[in-house]
Amino acid sequence: MFELAPSFFVPGGTFSLLIAPDAMLLDAVERQLRRRERLWVLYVCGNYSRFLSRIDRQCPDFGIRRAFTVHQLLTILGEADEHLVIIEHDATLYDDAPDLAGQVAHACIDLAQAATVIVLARTLDPVLRTMSARAARVVYVRPPDPGTPPAMRHRHAGPQGAGTQTTLEGF
Repeated sequence: MFELAPSFFVPGGTFSLLIAPDAMLLDAVERQLRRRERLWVLYVCGNYSRFLSRIDRQCPDFGIRRAFTVHQLLTILGEADEHLVIIEHDATLYDDAPDLAGQVAHACIDLAQAATVIVLARTLDPVLRTMSARAARVVYVRPPDPGTPPAMRHRHAGPQGAGTQTTLEGF
């Protein structure tokens, strides 16, 4: 399982999109790399990585591959044999082939039969919209509005400790 935030896990063996502020995504990747029950992790990024220079890459079970085209991304996904594949979304990969977003989503679904596949992004774009229709799970975390009072920013949905919710439609 991949822990997006304390007590919020993405189940194993799924293809998920996580759309959240950079700080939350970076923290989730770092938390995964510090876990005791380590998995073989493959981190895939594109032309421009917002996180790679900030990630502690000392973990022995951590591999990095870069894709400079969507075709290279498809090859990387086809060759991956790690337990957890984290893809840092780079919309520029699709500049020359926006119609391949669905094919990438299908490659992620195929890979998710043997691994957990997570696409990290800061915002939802047309490529991710296409992929979201095929993802098992889409999590979208909006940063709080600057005008929202601090007391309202950390409000929990439902009674504390209920733990009975099985699906989350959105928040």
